[in-house]
Amino acid sequence: MEVAVAAGVSGIAADCGGLLTCATCHVMVAEPFAALLPAADGEERAMLAFTATPATPASRLSCQIILNAELDGLTVELPASQY
Repeated sequence: MEVAVAAGVSGIAADCGGLLTCATCHVMVAEPFAALLPAADGEERAMLAFTATPATPASRLSCQIILNAELDGLTVELPASQY
């Protein structure tokens, strides 16, 4: 989320600044990267229930994705709306 916001990616609002309280950084993570991420914890799953665009099995909150070398080239799809 921080990288996307710093790069000016439109479509990731990140209103709460990564505090896991708003779900406006919703993304759908493409394979093979989705399989490389740790499972969403209970707080993230709860917030995904409140996304403006319905969550899918590939949905994650980008504020919870910690980038590392293994995720180089990560591809995500943005939802139609964050609000």
